[in-house]
Amino acid sequence: MPAGQPLAQGPSAPNAFSTIAPRAWRGAIASAGIGYGAAFVVALLTVALTGLLTGWEMFSAGWLVSGPVQLVAMATFGQLSASAEVDFFVAFSGSITVGALPLLVLAALLAGIYLSSRFVGRGVWQTSSALILSAVSGLTLAIGATVLAAVLPVQFPDLQLDIPVGSTSAASVGSFLGALVIGFAVSYVARLQATDGWSRLVARATWLPWGTVRIAALHLGTFIAVMAVVLAVLTPLSEADEFVGVLPVFLFTIAINAVVIGLLGAFSADLSDLERALSGLGGASDEQPQQSISVFTEGVTGFIWLIVLLAVILAVVASLLLAVRRNRVLPAPTSWLATIATYLVFGLILQLLGSALFTASMTAPERASASGTFGPAAWTFLIFAIWGAAIEALTRFVAPVVLAYATPGTIGALVKLSGQERLLPVVPTAPLVPAAAGAPLAAGMPYSIDPASAAAASAYPTLAGQPGAAPLPFATTTMSPATAKRVKIGAIIVGAAVLLVIAGSVAGGIVRSSVFGPQNVATAYLDSLEKGNATTALKLLGSSADAGDGLLSNDIFGLATDRIKDAAISDVTIVGDVAEIEVHFKQGGVADSAVLKLTRTSTAWLIADKWSILNAEPGQIDVYLPSRMGDVDLEANGTSVGTTKDGGLNLPAFPGTYEVAVPATEYFEESSVTYVVSGLLGGSGEFESSDDVFTATPTAEYEAAALEAVNTLITTCLAAGEAASDDCPYLGYISSYYSNVVYTLVTAPDLTVDLSYEEGGLTVSTDTYGVVTMAYDVNYGFSSEIRHESEENYLTVNAEVNVVDGEVVVTEVY
Repeated sequence: MPAGQPLAQGPSAPNAFSTIAPRAWRGAIASAGIGYGAAFVVALLTVALTGLLTGWEMFSAGWLVSGPVQLVAMATFGQLSASAEVDFFVAFSGSITVGALPLLVLAALLAGIYLSSRFVGRGVWQTSSALILSAVSGLTLAIGATVLAAVLPVQFPDLQLDIPVGSTSAASVGSFLGALVIGFAVSYVARLQATDGWSRLVARATWLPWGTVRIAALHLGTFIAVMAVVLAVLTPLSEADEFVGVLPVFLFTIAINAVVIGLLGAFSADLSDLERALSGLGGASDEQPQQSISVFTEGVTGFIWLIVLLAVILAVVASLLLAVRRNRVLPAPTSWLATIATYLVFGLILQLLGSALFTASMTAPERASASGTFGPAAWTFLIFAIWGAAIEALTRFVAPVVLAYATPGTIGALVKLSGQERLLPVVPTAPLVPAAAGAPLAAGMPYSIDPASAAAASAYPTLAGQPGAAPLPFATTTMSPATAKRVKIGAIIVGAAVLLVIAGSVAGGIVRSSVFGPQNVATAYLDSLEKGNATTALKLLGSSADAGDGLLSNDIFGLATDRIKDAAISDVTIVGDVAEIEVHFKQGGVADSAVLKLTRTSTAWLIADKWSILNAEPGQIDVYLPSRMGDVDLEANGTSVGTTKDGGLNLPAFPGTYEVAVPATEYFEESSVTYVVSGLLGGSGEFESSDDVFTATPTAEYEAAALEAVNTLITTCLAAGEAASDDCPYLGYISSYYSNVVYTLVTAPDLTVDLSYEEGGLTVSTDTYGVVTMAYDVNYGFSSEIRHESEENYLTVNAEVNVVDGEVVVTEVY
């Protein structure tokens, strides 16, 4: 090149952006839109189904657009937030945020992005541009999902509250970042799988246990799917049918928690932060700060052990799949660790997917905030790791014995499920050649065991129709016959023991909940009340009252009318040793309800619980009689119930209508009153009618005795002369100068008997006055002469007569 001449510049190398065709850019954006559209359709169906199941009580037409938009935002890890401001005496504001993943919507979003990214625009982009196009898809999804959630919030037109709730939206930084990561990761994987990039990536990551991941995903995915179907079928038919409206949104979330419980984990509700916040405001929560539900929780129905049985069965199947896969591909020395790690990671993922959280804040007048979480317990991933270890143990020691007796068809099905056919090339099988002594096969290489030499050899399957083509049997074990026999016996014993424990636990749980559950005590108590069996009802109550007290006898209660009937249990809630049972019944043709509280008093043989009713003491009838009747015997429904004291008596009684009577005596006619005891939780008996009252109707004998008592009084007073007491009727004026006073009855008075103003007494008065001659000596002290004089006086009487200690006596003269 001549000196001084500038160097010629070659063409510049194209950058990564310039090599991407416009159609590829459009395809990247379209894949995000298709994924969002798929999620929106599923979310729309979810909202519509939820509205139908709940009767559209809190929905409006706008929910059919805004509801799906917010569900998609929540599926990208957004949190639904709502706020309200109230000015009532004290102005305050509050907000609440709820975060939960609608897994069905999330699955639709992932599937839509994956399929569209893999097939839309295929052939116009290269592997090197997959990263850029995936970033575009993720960014498009993040912007679209966040913007739509922000501009289309959910409105609450009428919640039957006086608190105006503002717009509710799930648009947030969290939803934006979640959509960005989801869109980028899923579309990138899809584009790699559409080219040879994925195979190169897998080839580099030989340390990852892909087969174990596949089998664990199949194991847990099947478990979740089965539980989702069971929940969808049984929830509308069970006593929890009021929760059927949440199933379209949270069906798989609930199913994941059911799987966790079946794997001997726990569902946990942590409200400790809420308890702290309420305490700071001077309040308190009625709930325990932390609650959990597991198969070991008191009061959990025994049917939950069927989930544990299903977990064990699926774990055995998973071990068989692992054993089949390892029979064809030589496992790495650390395969046992890979199984544990795989299940631990799946435990973490399901722990995240099955959780929900909320945060709340309020200013009134102090600022307070609280948060809570619901979902699998914090140690759930450790439970999954333990199950991974158990499956690994089954794979190594139990599965070989089981598979040795499996049919070729069973082995073939297990091979397909394990994905083994996709890993092995279909080539003619070469004759088995013993491996060189001391030369182990590389991990991951296909192999089988030569029965003659017990050496590993290549074991690729044979094409159909070629010599030696036959289904590959499960490889024979290298253990000695004696060891194999011991392993077989041990596996049988262990398997039988596990099945026996599970069967016993299931049967024990079912028996405990169905035979010894609190609902049986409540049912027996209600049945005894319906049949009028006071003795049985008292035993079930654990009451301080004794059979026969008051009206608590079979003879009396059995004749009571309007006892409860058509009693039915609608809901049973057990927390610890306390159960609450909602009861509906009729009494006197009127429907009523009550909540019975029971306590567990003891447990025998691990399952035989004894329950006692806490809040259903017998009611009480307070009987009061007219004070002038004195203490008398009472009868109820024809049976003596005791004697009144100070004119009254308290009678305990079960629900019903009773006739309490004062039997007829010599001086009073019979009197009765009808009392009604209502409800199951005690209370006072009431008069059936406002006109009901005990009456003290005197008999003819009482009236005759009253006349006789007054006549006797008159006779006694006449005979007493000047010594007559102040309790005598007026017979004439007596002076201190009189002596030797003698009364002579000239004409007896006509007496009449009337009822006293105090019930139970009689008044005897003069109807026609009598005449009395009064003779006496008088000396006024002016001389020593004593004169004898006499005079006539009218005899009148007005006396109060009552029965005292069974005798008719004059109690007052006026």
